[in-house]
Amino acid sequence: MRFTQASARYGIPKGTLYDNILGKSKRMAVLEEAGLTPVEEAGVLEFCCDVSVSPYNRRTKKSLKAVLNFVEKLRRTRDPEFMFTGLSGFRWWWAFCKKHSIVSLYYENNGIPNLNITL
Repeated sequence: MRFTQASARYGIPKGTLYDNILGKSKRMAVLEEAGLTPVEEAGVLEFCCDVSVSPYNRRTKKSLKAVLNFVEKLRRTRDPEFMFTGLSGFRWWWAFCKKHSIVSLYYENNGIPNLNITL
């Protein structure tokens, strides 16, 4: 049975099923792979959301590509070879947004959300 089917049948949110079956820790473990220090993580949050100007602002209009480039640049100061590959950047951004309750408001000019994922 798929998560969507089980959710509808038993009245349990899909996210809850996903977390309990596959383990939330696995989805959030990707944050550790980037290896950001607390200071670097705060820098990413500032870059994305300007929290120093608006501390409760957890919205960003930055593209995924811009955020990942920023993170890679930060990390390369300590590890010149660091880079996100495949979907690892997207997964990291998803977990980072979950951890910090960030809502991404980045849209292309035509109003369609754009993830800017290059595989």
